[in-house]
Amino acid sequence: MLFSIICSTAYAQSGDDSSIYQITDIAADVTADNAAHARDQAIAQAQRTGFIQLLQRLGADVNLATKLDDNAVADLVQAFEVQQEHTSSVRYIGTFTVQFKPNAIRDLLNKNGANFTETRSRPIVILPVVNNNGHMVLWEEQTKWRTAWEDASSNNGLVPIVIPTGDLDDIALLSAQEAIAGKPDAIRAIIDKYQAGGAIIALLQGNSDTASAELKVIAVRYDINGKGSDPSQWTLQAPPDFAQAIKQIKDTLETSWKQVTKAPKEPIERLPVVVPINTLADWAAIKRKLGNVSGINKTNVITVTRGNANIEIEFRGDITQLQASLAPQNLSLEQNNTTGAWTLISGRSP
Repeated sequence: MLFSIICSTAYAQSGDDSSIYQITDIAADVTADNAAHARDQAIAQAQRTGFIQLLQRLGADVNLATKLDDNAVADLVQAFEVQQEHTSSVRYIGTFTVQFKPNAIRDLLNKNGANFTETRSRPIVILPVVNNNGHMVLWEEQTKWRTAWEDASSNNGLVPIVIPTGDLDDIALLSAQEAIAGKPDAIRAIIDKYQAGGAIIALLQGNSDTASAELKVIAVRYDINGKGSDPSQWTLQAPPDFAQAIKQIKDTLETSWKQVTKAPKEPIERLPVVVPINTLADWAAIKRKLGNVSGINKTNVITVTRGNANIEIEFRGDITQLQASLAPQNLSLEQNNTTGAWTLISGRSP
């Protein structure tokens, strides 16, 4: 299977989680007794649709949306933008961007006992290769397959994707033939260049310029070390729907990541941890970071001495999930192979 290799590393974010809570390209089409009423109803419809899409993104139960009326959903909205609109005397057609309030959404999900994740993975490098009867293209020309990936490369989900620019460094690191062959060293070099957590070779077989052609997509996921998984493939009937094939790959990436990072509500685990510190200011900074980690229920301070803080972390899920959730805060949880003791190190992420 394409995603049998799960990249369980997360990347250190800047602390701005607004893009995760922003839903774009929400379509609404409403007919009412006049244009003003139609617009008001379209805004309410778009906010509810965006809320449902946000719940899906976070891996939460979408049935929660049915518990809220339109006013309650509106209270969760920080801002909205009209991307485009068309009106008549009784009809309103619009496309919206809705920005939700992160803290309000978290509070709502926690109060309802929802199981969710907001931890982002490191980016995944997408390498769109075309093989048209032996003519293999990766960097040499702009193909319809590559263009479709570039058009779909918005990164406000939990798994950002990167489409390499195809500059001279990219060309030197990896050829189309090496990509298709799955050459580990070359693929790892591209992953390292873009500081990613893995790569996908997305191979399109066939002539995409022929409208009546049946095409095949073969996708292989590579982990951070360039090790590949078993391929997955789709057949695209004519005329080929590239957007749908890309959506399937992106949706599977998101689902796989949520399975790694989404912590169940029960049971709560308790882990003794040593935190090396130089000053009390160091500890205060780390404590603030721990307060931003999804899945941590509570941090109990046992002792603070010169050089160390001894704490107990209460968390939901397993150690792998905890480590992935800590990484966006640039925190690394490491175990001593001899003693089994756990150490939390600031300024280092997997």
